[in-house]
Amino acid sequence: MNTDFLIIGAGASGLMAAVAAAEKNCRAVLLERRHQPGRKLLMCGNNRCNITSAIPVSDMLNDFGEPVASFLRPSLQVFGPKELIAWFRKRQLPTVTHKDNRVFPASEKAADVLHCFTDQLRRVQAPVVYNCAVTGIQKLTSGGFRVVADNLCLESRCVLIATGGVSYPKTGSVGDGQKFATALGHKVMPYRPGLVGFEVRETWLNRHADAAFPGAEVRIVCGDREEARTFGEVLVTKWGVSGPSIVNASRIIARRNLRGYHFVVDVCPALTEAALEQRLGERMGGPGRVKIRTLLEVTGMTPSVMNDFVRHVFKCSPEQITRAGLPALAHALKHWELHPTGPRPLKEAMVTVGGVSLDAVNPESMESRHVPGLYFAGEVLDIDGPTGGYNLQAAFATAQRAVHSL
Repeated sequence: MNTDFLIIGAGASGLMAAVAAAEKNCRAVLLERRHQPGRKLLMCGNNRCNITSAIPVSDMLNDFGEPVASFLRPSLQVFGPKELIAWFRKRQLPTVTHKDNRVFPASEKAADVLHCFTDQLRRVQAPVVYNCAVTGIQKLTSGGFRVVADNLCLESRCVLIATGGVSYPKTGSVGDGQKFATALGHKVMPYRPGLVGFEVRETWLNRHADAAFPGAEVRIVCGDREEARTFGEVLVTKWGVSGPSIVNASRIIARRNLRGYHFVVDVCPALTEAALEQRLGERMGGPGRVKIRTLLEVTGMTPSVMNDFVRHVFKCSPEQITRAGLPALAHALKHWELHPTGPRPLKEAMVTVGGVSLDAVNPESMESRHVPGLYFAGEVLDIDGPTGGYNLQAAFATAQRAVHSL
């Protein structure tokens, strides 16, 4: 055998695994198809790298939802947010926690997270082979594996597949790991875009790209049944809607395979409908007219967005709204229906819903139930979480779990 442990993929989970293996005095080699590591890591959190969320593990698991929560529980209970923050601190990467519990490097630069990993790889003298596109993994009858690439062939006692999902293919996540898993007898669940925006029928919104509805509540409704609720900003784009509440809704829709859904947006979730009606009527202008300034203050909308919202949703101009129309206006602001025509493409998604079936992997070790010595970590598996550091936390924790199970 050339080595004890081959790690395929130098993304978040692969980098963590390589450092953890070397610190465990395990002979490991990291293989990366691109010319540099961590391409997707550099994009995370708008290039600031939201590494985790500083919440209890129980809350994080609840937010992941089933079946992901049950699978991740053993990993997160050992290497949760507190352990991850401490891990980076010990390696001279301080972090900062925002009011919403999101955790970033103190510099708020994703490059510093990547530099932390590459510094550790140099410190522990872990070998990394770049420009090394693996083409196949063979199980040897004598034990161990042969990993074949375009420019080399290595044999190892164990292999970790950490190649990521299939979103953002330019970063190197092109589905290689899932193909290797399929060839070795594993089921791969269908790919769907997770954490992605939607195109909508309400095309009037397209005129207001970059407008935002902060602190909104979004209900996912199928027919008359509410499926779930998400919270956070709704951001208008040139093609539809995005923002935390919308992209988190996309993950739920993909995970549950929902059809015939629409969104009901509450622009003012902090107020009841009656309280909102009262607030709007507190300062009436003209002969019983609602003051435009009051509308803007209550909703947080810009004047142009407010004009179009009232014209298209309430079917009149803001100047025409009287006291008698306040109940209907308050209802419209708390029950604004948006009708998605579909999510944006998978290549634009922050995460992939789908991947190697969780049934085929032991969550206590990340080892294949079918092929002893074969391990998985990160987004190559059918695991995904909300925006806000959940997916990086899962990648780091599953990598740690795999290494410490060797």
